[in-house]
Amino acid sequence: MKKANNKQIAQTNKLVTYDSFRSNDKILILSNLNKLNDWINNKSNFKEIEETGIFKALSEIIDKYNENQEKQVENNEFTEIIILLVKFLKNLSVKETETNEILRSLDYIHRLELILNNSYDSDLLNDSSTTIECLRKCAPYSVRKVGVGEYSEQTGQFQWMIEMKQLHFDEVFVGWRVWEAGIGFGKWVLENKQIFQGKEVLELGSGLGVAGFMAGLICKSVLMTDYTPKLVSALKDNLKTNSKIPEIKKACTVQALDWVNDKAPKPFHYDIVIGSEVIYDEKIVDHLANIIHQSLTPNGIFYSTAATVRRGIPEFIHSMKSRGYTVNCTEFPKRFMPDTKFDTHFFEIYRNKNK
Repeated sequence: MKKANNKQIAQTNKLVTYDSFRSNDKILILSNLNKLNDWINNKSNFKEIEETGIFKALSEIIDKYNENQEKQVENNEFTEIIILLVKFLKNLSVKETETNEILRSLDYIHRLELILNNSYDSDLLNDSSTTIECLRKCAPYSVRKVGVGEYSEQTGQFQWMIEMKQLHFDEVFVGWRVWEAGIGFGKWVLENKQIFQGKEVLELGSGLGVAGFMAGLICKSVLMTDYTPKLVSALKDNLKTNSKIPEIKKACTVQALDWVNDKAPKPFHYDIVIGSEVIYDEKIVDHLANIIHQSLTPNGIFYSTAATVRRGIPEFIHSMKSRGYTVNCTEFPKRFMPDTKFDTHFFEIYRNKNK
């Protein structure tokens, strides 16, 4: 008899297994989904569901369903599975546990929105809508967690889990919460680690810190900056919370920075300057361009994203070009921010070689 390996033993001890959801056995998949729904109705320790590591496998089922719907491939058996699967997601998400953070981090909102676009089944539409509403819920002063790095099916956890205490709109306006734009930009940074490894980085408009913390996982150093005292205080608190991650503790620091009145923290020092959605007002883009210019080394690069609807983009481009910089503006890949309704510009800006 073959000796079971550690992976097989670990899965045997779990409520359900992720491999079972990748099988072609419809009865097994439906049985496991029923088991999960029964479990939710009778249990309160949701860590057991997290530890199954099933959420990547479940997302693959949704992806296959959406692909078939877009190709107009009818499969009643598959529809039966997806209805029960989304019912499970609804039953799980309404409990508002930390499992919702895993679902958000694996882009379930986007996948469920595609179901809304492709399906006509009333139960499926209602359950998808409810799940999306639960996953999008963002209460003032709540803690937002973002799974970063690889999702392990063996443990049901991400490589890193970054935590940020959110504020209230009345205190700091749009900076009160973690936005998908910052998460998406941080994902781009991590996917392009060859650019950032060993580099000293200045982040402008850090907000609550999600992109800067993600950069801190791979950079030599990241100075995270923002302007309002309450936001800077919250940023420092979030850094303290995330200092349990050794890479962030070693790399990240926080400082107040007013683009209008302050000079660059370290003139002409930084290899890279980054900022997500920092181009938004034509009245201050020249100050933004100036702080970027003051901060970069002669061979430094500024990377940024900005929704195409933002004010001040043409003026910002003009300000950078007038200071002797080449401005490359391209479309930011949608896969980094699948849930956004707007197209997004991606900026790569560097000094002209003859300047």
